[in-house]
Amino acid sequence: MASSANGFKVLLMGRAGAGKTSMKSIIFANYHSKDTKLLQPTNHVEHNSLRFLGNLRLNLWDCGGQDQFMENYFESQRENIFQHCEVLIYVLVAVRDQHTQVDERKKDIEYFKAACALASVWGILI
Repeated sequence: MASSANGFKVLLMGRAGAGKTSMKSIIFANYHSKDTKLLQPTNHVEHNSLRFLGNLRLNLWDCGGQDQFMENYFESQRENIFQHCEVLIYVLVAVRDQHTQVDERKKDIEYFKAACALASVWGILI
């Protein structure tokens, strides 16, 4: 893995409500799990630069998971999103309530496959 002077670019991706921002807040900002209920949905991409495990510098790109954003990431913004990325963390929703449509689950898998395909093209670790 090559890193820039600014650190390693890490993408957090997944559908809206999957828990990307909650995961980031617990791991990197020492939130308690109960406090993540107060977090607002991410709009577009939220960038954070931080040190992790001593000298490891990470540039986290927390990508909003609403459908209009996801489609843009894979189409018009793919170069901006995936270029210079070292690691993709894709969060799938493993448990949904009984009201979740089968189409939403299929879309989740389609987005995951699209992210993996682009990660493969750009040589990103998944």
